[in-house]
Amino acid sequence: MKTAIMCSFASLLIWTGVSFAQTVNTPSTAPTTSNTSPFFISAEALLWWMKDSPAPPPLVSTGNIGEAGTNVVLGGKQLDTGMHPGFRVTAGYWEKEKWGLEASFFYLSSQSTGRSVSSSGQIDSQLLLVPFYNVLRQEEDSSFLSFPGAFSGQAHEEMSSRMFGAELMGGTNLVSNRRWKVDLLGGFRYLNLREKFSLATSSPFIDIPNDIYQTIDQFNTTNHFYGPQAGLRASSGWGPLTVNGTFKLALGAMVQSVDIDGSLLTNEFNALSSAFKYPGGYFAQSTNIGEHSQTDFAVIPEVGLNLGYRITDRINVFAGYTFLYTNNVVRPGDQIDRSINPSQGATYTGLPDTQLIGAARPAFSFKESDFWAQGVNMGIEYRF
Repeated sequence: MKTAIMCSFASLLIWTGVSFAQTVNTPSTAPTTSNTSPFFISAEALLWWMKDSPAPPPLVSTGNIGEAGTNVVLGGKQLDTGMHPGFRVTAGYWEKEKWGLEASFFYLSSQSTGRSVSSSGQIDSQLLLVPFYNVLRQEEDSSFLSFPGAFSGQAHEEMSSRMFGAELMGGTNLVSNRRWKVDLLGGFRYLNLREKFSLATSSPFIDIPNDIYQTIDQFNTTNHFYGPQAGLRASSGWGPLTVNGTFKLALGAMVQSVDIDGSLLTNEFNALSSAFKYPGGYFAQSTNIGEHSQTDFAVIPEVGLNLGYRITDRINVFAGYTFLYTNNVVRPGDQIDRSINPSQGATYTGLPDTQLIGAARPAFSFKESDFWAQGVNMGIEYRF
């Protein structure tokens, strides 16, 4: 059903563009935007923002969730990785501006955000807990991250995101006159969104200098989009000033993968000698650790607007705005299951070797959400 609807929408878009092109074929005193140089290349600096990552569950609190006076001090909030600088390069060839080929690549650099919380473990210091839902007891429960008078506790959550993509497009001119130039575009699009989330903790005894008790939980997601794309681009000019707007719509396959890992590094099980790594942290246990993948249908519309100034017949400088959306991605915060069976994992049992008894939780199931990225660009185009 989704495919039929979007295909109908794409057909309507193309028909509208053709109808528009037929109606604007009227004389005008405005200068033409055509250029006799068939080859072009452009380079742009990008400054984009991405939609905040969905909030992970409460990760560190001062009590059990739901109890009076409990505060969530880590987790439970959406994560914003801020501005992502990047670049876009486009090259192409247009035969007398009647038909052409274009290839484009863009990259947004990886940016991170994080928060930390800690307690010294001294008398009267803050008690810190890792809250979870205990599926064996069917109630809220927690594991000690710090305990006043016994051990300190530190925790740090970190999220990073990066994105890149490429397009290969063909085009044909629908109309070209002294006022408007309208092109119909079609081709292939690839998009890659990769995000990483981690929770790292440390809970050493305060009176044992060489004690080590450290956990790491990692939830990494990757989204690969592959699909055909169609669109329209309209441009005009007034003297040296230029303006162009583009709408593109891609329909295709979103290949989603979630990689979960977790471990405990400690020397408390071997008389404080060399530390040894045991599988399982707090939210990553043997029941959900591993790489999980699936493919689902996705839609990617994109709109862009550029304003330019033609310095010479060959050189044009421009600045603009782009908005890109997709309806179907996996993001790290959504993939964390806080329902735990504490019979497994050294982190919960305090024993180096344990076996699962009861429900296999935390479990993994794909949880999808939408995503957008938007930002400004500034670049230069050269024709030859």
